[in-house]
Amino acid sequence: MTRYRIADDVAWVSEEGLDGGDAPTAYLTRVPKGPPILLEGSGCVVWLALAEGGTMEDVVAAAAAMAGAGAEDIRDDVETLVDQLVVIGVVRED
Repeated sequence: MTRYRIADDVAWVSEEGLDGGDAPTAYLTRVPKGPPILLEGSGCVVWLALAEGGTMEDVVAAAAAMAGAGAEDIRDDVETLVDQLVVIGVVRED
């Protein structure tokens, strides 16, 4: 079964107060290659779920719990974002 995790060469920070906005925000980049990436709102929630690692089921469940949503309601969006993050190399499949 495929497990997902943040790539070893990624530096990131997430703090709601960092930019003064109301939505959770994550700033990340591959070191030293860059470029910086900004994930806001639900994208940040998925990123935080990925930080815990696990299978797609684990990531969807964690994101749903953080967002107060049903797993089936967000599954397609989570899978799409995770796939995109894998393609750009900030998330690894094990």
